Amino acid sequence: MIQTSSARPNFVERQLLVRMRNESFLEETSFTETYGATVAEDLTPPNEMHQIAEGGKLVLLELRPGQNTKAMQRLISLDPRVDYVELNHSFSLDEGEQNLPNDLQGELWGLHNTGQNGGTADADIDAPEAWAIHSGRADAPIVAVIDTGVDYNHPDLKDNIWVNQGEIPGNGKDDDGNGVVDDVYGFNAFDKTGNPMDRHSHGTHCAGTIAGVGNNGQGMVGVNQRARVMPIKIFDNSGSTNAAAIIRGINYATKMGARVTSNSWGGGESNKAILDAFRSSPALHIMAAGNKGENTDTKPHYPSSYEMANNVSVAASDRNDEKPGFSSYGPKSVDIAAPGKEIFSTLPDGKYGYKSGTSMATPHVSGVAALVTSLYPNISNEELKARLLDGADHLANWQGLIAEGRRLNAHGALTYQAH
Repeated sequence: MIQTSSARPNFVERQLLVRMRNESFLEETSFTETYGATVAEDLTPPNEMHQIAEGGKLVLLELRPGQNTKAMQRLISLDPRVDYVELNHSFSLDEGEQNLPNDLQGELWGLHNTGQNGGTADADIDAPEAWAIHSGRADAPIVAVIDTGVDYNHPDLKDNIWVNQGEIPGNGKDDDGNGVVDDVYGFNAFDKTGNPMDRHSHGTHCAGTIAGVGNNGQGMVGVNQRARVMPIKIFDNSGSTNAAAIIRGINYATKMGARVTSNSWGGGESNKAILDAFRSSPALHIMAAGNKGENTDTKPHYPSSYEMANNVSVAASDRNDEKPGFSSYGPKSVDIAAPGKEIFSTLPDGKYGYKSGTSMATPHVSGVAALVTSLYPNISNEELKARLLDGADHLANWQGLIAEGRRLNAHGALTYQAH
């Protein structure tokens, strides 16, 4: 999870995200001259794939030294050529509960709960029952992990990592013309490079839950035994980022054809430019509900609280189908719960370990969404979301906490039939 850092300003000084009302902005040098600013980057969502967002260019505007960022935001927002002006908000990683024993024999109770280690039998997502129908495929639709990157060399992940076939490895060129050099295994949106290697651990852990390789005799297995995971790194190695990097990452996922995105981050300010990037994507976006134990109906958590048709907000459940204290909730704003406490998965450098948080619940849902799209590649977002939500288990003790008391069920998602 990410939240706004309280140790420093919650935005990047001298940078603004400006959405224009028409497409002529980059030709209007008078606009930038008026404010003594320069266009640092065009962050307009690649809408040619999916026409949702309307309006003009979204650009990252660089202000002059000495200009007050918030004052310039207020001034520019009054310009009739402007739709909105957002700060380039800063975010930092909040991983929830950590430092549990690192035990390679740890059991994946979230996939198959037999009551081990004090759990409750069948308080799980019924993964073996789902695998009897479908366990993934090597050419499956892409699931993008938008996070701290992924260790794409991990022995339990490397066979399930997406490969950009349009790029020639290591030649220092942008072979496919997508604006990124040598993006063979994904995109580092923070540093704007083609290397999304995870030097933190959070993203690799999430990727393992989605798509740890099955039947390879080591470590663990993900919801998808075979899959295509696209690593997108939006954080630096310390777990900090900003709105522009997040938008770059979402835009890359859109441009390169991600069908599902997994977003185990959130918190901080609402940002219209981030919302536009998500809405403009044809993917279904799975989003962590937050680790503050709060009701997000009254205390919204972004991006999971954004009102849009193509997202799912995820709370965490424990091995007894209870809500852990850290998990945020909301009967209107949170769609579903999934295993998120004491989750065993992959870590960088070929390692394994446990993490807890709605960050760990989210990839369970992302994994099931990817499994459904693998079996039903032409499914719409509306149908995919219905399978995830209506195919879930409806539990009495979750009623009033999240919408319809739903807890994820992979078998139910694969077999659900609309009435």
